[in-house]
Amino acid sequence: LPLPLKSLFQIYSPDSKISPQQLQLGKLVLTQSEVYSLKTRQDFADVDPMGTLLASLSKAKPSETILIQFIVSPDNDNWQRKGWKLLAPSEKTQDGDQSIETHIKTENQFVKKKLEQKGLKTSIKLAVLTPDSNRSSLVLNHIADGIQTISQSQGNSFKLKNIRLFKRKFLKSMLLRKQSYIKNFHLTADELAVIFHLPDSKLSGIPNIAWGKTLLGEPPENLPISSADMDSQTKNSINTFAQTTYKNQEVKYGLKREDRRRHLYVIGKTGTGKSTLLANMAINDLKNDEGMAIIDPHGDLVEVILDFIPSHRINDVVYFNPSDYQDRAVKINLFEGENVEHRELIASGIISIFQKMYGYSWGPRLEYILRNALLTLLCMPQAKLSDIIKLLTDGKFRQSVIDQLDDPVLKNYWVNEYNQLSDRLRSEHISSVLNKIGQFVSSPLIRSVVDAQKSSFNISDLMNEGKILIANLSQGKLGEDNAALLGAMLITKIQLAAMGRIDTVEDSRRDYYLFVDEFQNFATDSFVKILSEARKYRLNLTLANQYIAQIPEEVQKAIFGNCGSMISFVMGADDADLFQKEYGHLYSQDDLVNLGRYQIINKISIDNTISRPFPAHTLPPLSNTNQNKEKVIRVSKERYAK
Repeated sequence: LPLPLKSLFQIYSPDSKISPQQLQLGKLVLTQSEVYSLKTRQDFADVDPMGTLLASLSKAKPSETILIQFIVSPDNDNWQRKGWKLLAPSEKTQDGDQSIETHIKTENQFVKKKLEQKGLKTSIKLAVLTPDSNRSSLVLNHIADGIQTISQSQGNSFKLKNIRLFKRKFLKSMLLRKQSYIKNFHLTADELAVIFHLPDSKLSGIPNIAWGKTLLGEPPENLPISSADMDSQTKNSINTFAQTTYKNQEVKYGLKREDRRRHLYVIGKTGTGKSTLLANMAINDLKNDEGMAIIDPHGDLVEVILDFIPSHRINDVVYFNPSDYQDRAVKINLFEGENVEHRELIASGIISIFQKMYGYSWGPRLEYILRNALLTLLCMPQAKLSDIIKLLTDGKFRQSVIDQLDDPVLKNYWVNEYNQLSDRLRSEHISSVLNKIGQFVSSPLIRSVVDAQKSSFNISDLMNEGKILIANLSQGKLGEDNAALLGAMLITKIQLAAMGRIDTVEDSRRDYYLFVDEFQNFATDSFVKILSEARKYRLNLTLANQYIAQIPEEVQKAIFGNCGSMISFVMGADDADLFQKEYGHLYSQDDLVNLGRYQIINKISIDNTISRPFPAHTLPPLSNTNQNKEKVIRVSKERYAK
């Protein structure tokens, strides 16, 4: 039953703070015999008769509740037979006769018009609740006046009958959706359609109407539907995230495990439901014992996820929250690399991070010095971020590193190029590098996390054992640059761990799901390689952001070239123009910029084939939390914070 109707009935509870006088009730009755017709849709060629009613409703204040209830049920044709009996003698009545039959003959077109159609037993009830009883009475009359616009001057009309006695009994009949015990009448479908129909664009000027958006597009025949009668293995292989109309039924559907390997891209303006979608998908994975990593630059998404960690998975969680370091922190060292082949990737990843953050002041000399410093330190055991500064400024430390170098190219750079610079030139060359690295090393918070000789956890182990990494990189607590650095570092580490699976047979590689919300914060050029190669390593990406222009052009191309599934919420005009083409012009720019909240257009990978785009609604936020948040954080600290 409608919640407002239930809440109205609460005024009769003993502890109610609302006076019954504030509730005004009424019903509409006909002024003439029910055989006389009201206006029908043919009488309204240029205007929508609901305009007056909706205009009255649009003026309601937030504290006011208005209910209009139409109770309609089929009935026998006794009312028609009575009408025809009245009509028949009127055809024989002589002029001047003042009987009721003469009256019917004068207006018989309105009677015939109605008697020729089936009638439905109808009751129209009204309820208004405001903080003031006089205001309630005024609103009730305005609503009744709005419906009375369909009155026929030579036919029938409505009038309001106020319910002053037996109000509780009347309200209960509304609650139970019962026909009134008196003053029922019969209306035809034509008459009802005038009073009660879906509003169209003619009423777009009326404020406060929550316009929905119905879009064309049939879901594919092989849509991965999730239903209660499926066996658990099949159901668990589908990550359910939305519902749509499929063969005239509302069904829930999602992505199969093998299709998620082709990656998912989600786009939409802020507040449209992206984070809720990601949360629902991640929670689904938690329940199905999947391995996953979540990187969140706001902190809201991970706060939701923490409350849904199942009890049997508490020990699987690594909670990475640098803002809560205090005297112990979960540490990461980006210089760790099990394979020599990864050194170039690690160096390129770090350079991409700094280049993204400092692109306005980036230059070839800065990159040349930084790359050589990184590649050199990657040859050293237990190197850390602050060693870059020592390598460039401390001659003794630099010489000790040079003595251990086996790479002749790197050795030649330090001996024959760098060391040959005068102190003044060297200072000029390295100042920009020191400035950028020093910004992070000088921060106690960041230094406690990244300036470590050994990471607190092994990402390869997390991936291969199906464990959970939750990274809370709240920009409000860490700062935008710090959050971007740490997020990009984690993503690079995950990429390297995935590529380290090359020696494992593909069918033996366990699926690992990486969720990145607002991923433009971490969208370095290394994402191009991740998107193109992660699939074969079973690293399955779910990426979300607000608009395309936030992302570097090369990464944009990688997204549209490699993401098998795409979901778009309401978006801006520029993005709509791009996605209009991506969706094969099935939806206009206007369709894409006017979606409702939680409404999506999506084209998804199904059995490794990309479907045609179709509309749907994402599922609402889940509510059955496990309340394990505090325990998860405590256990993770005990295991990994050092």
